[in-house]
Amino acid sequence: AYVDKLNKALEKHPELYGKSLYDILSNLDDMPEDIMADLVNQGGGVYNHEFYWSILGKGCNRPVAEIADAIDRDFGSFEEFKEKFKQCGISTFGSGWAWLV
Repeated sequence: AYVDKLNKALEKHPELYGKSLYDILSNLDDMPEDIMADLVNQGGGVYNHEFYWSILGKGCNRPVAEIADAIDRDFGSFEEFKEKFKQCGISTFGSGWAWLV
C-alpha cells in the first residue's frame, strides 16, 4: 500500500520521476507542499520496509553484557523493555515502526 500511495502522489509531480526515494526524503524542504504528507508518510513507509528487509538476519535474541545490565536497571527486565518498545511502535503512524539506535 505504501508504494501505491507514494506513486499516486508522485503522479501529480512528474518532475520528481527519476529521483531516488533517498533523494526525495533527504530533501523534503524542496518538495511540493501538496504532496508533503504523502512523501513523509508513504515514502517513509517504503524506506522503512526496504531498510528493514535489507538488514534482517539471524542474530542474538537477548542483549548481553553492559546493554543487558542497563535494560534490567532501567526497565526491570528484557521482557518489560520489549513491551514498552512494542507500545511505542503501536502508537506510531503506519506500521508501527520504532527504531532502536
